[in-house]
Amino acid sequence: MDSLKIHLLTGGYEKHQIFHELDLTLPKGKFIALTGPNGSGKSTLLKFLYKQLKPESGAVYIDGQDIQHLKQKELATKLGFVAQNGKLDYAFTVHEAVSMGRYAYDGEDNGHAIEAAMESCDILHLQHKTVTELSGGEVQRVLLARALSQDGRLLLLDEPVNHLDVRHQRAMMGLLTELVKKGYTVICVLHDMLLVQVYSQLALVLKEGKIVSYGPTEEVFTDDLLNEVYHIKAHQVYDGELDRKIWLPTW
Repeated sequence: MDSLKIHLLTGGYEKHQIFHELDLTLPKGKFIALTGPNGSGKSTLLKFLYKQLKPESGAVYIDGQDIQHLKQKELATKLGFVAQNGKLDYAFTVHEAVSMGRYAYDGEDNGHAIEAAMESCDILHLQHKTVTELSGGEVQRVLLARALSQDGRLLLLDEPVNHLDVRHQRAMMGLLTELVKKGYTVICVLHDMLLVQVYSQLALVLKEGKIVSYGPTEEVFTDDLLNEVYHIKAHQVYDGELDRKIWLPTW
């Protein structure tokens, strides 16, 4: 069964409709990048997926269920969300912060969910530290672990590497790749076209609320697409580590 089905979704904000009859199916167990220029609807689409926004018409289905018919707690057991520029401003311990993801279960741990989430994100050794002591990369891992502790298999992330240096970007993207190998579905908003090409299996390119291209990432990225969407010239270079060509902007 498909992980997510967006059926003829129309909607947006009070004075600005973003999508008109958007129709899309996203499979399970893949790393799917949402990309496109600023204002194209990437973050807005995520808001429809986790029910922050309600469609004017159409629906979003998770495993065949219309999410509008799910209570928020029930939805939280199916998906986790990591916001753009997520912060943890209060001096909770890492363990306390991750355990907040169990609110859908009234705080009950199923015996290992919190510890397993911290272990997956390589922050178990930080569990007694306060989040205010952590680096930006470590905070992002705490936020991801909090989402994992919800026990859903669908992860939505909005610019998870925003403001991270290259080392922490690689660490976060590598972690997401490993989660996909474990059966998670990752839907991730990314601006960096290099990260999209290196890490995602499928790419969804949006422009002004419309799908410009969707499919295997290596097929989506072309000279014509980059010119149409970003109005840039680009060229391909061969990467020996990846053993394939990738597109780079021509400066």
